[in-house]
Amino acid sequence: MSEVHAPARLAARPAATGHAPPPYFSCLNLHAYYGQSYVVQGVSFDVHEGEIVALLGRNGAGKTSTLRAIARLADPHLKRGEIWLDNQALHRMSAWQAARNGVGLVPEDRRIIGGLTVEENLQLAQIETPRG
Repeated sequence: MSEVHAPARLAARPAATGHAPPPYFSCLNLHAYYGQSYVVQGVSFDVHEGEIVALLGRNGAGKTSTLRAIARLADPHLKRGEIWLDNQALHRMSAWQAARNGVGLVPEDRRIIGGLTVEENLQLAQIETPRG
């Protein structure tokens, strides 16, 4: 499991301020590396229930690297920061544990079947026997 250096928390996730409901998903000050290359630098954002969020940026800006770090994949290596999903500390989990909690990454190589819905493509992907 990746080492993540984050301050200890008394609550299960960061406390909300004011009267707004706490975020369902939070990324707090994420820093991740491919080897010595510093690719995710201080990314923070919250997503509340019912919100739809897009991660936008030019090629090479770190969008895919940020999503890979959130999904807890081996690369890039998350060295600092916190990732919270519905009171679950994803930053303390491995990729398979995060997947069991509903976090996954659909690769951008577009190996999909065009005539199927998104849900049908995802169901079809689950049929293949796991490798490794």
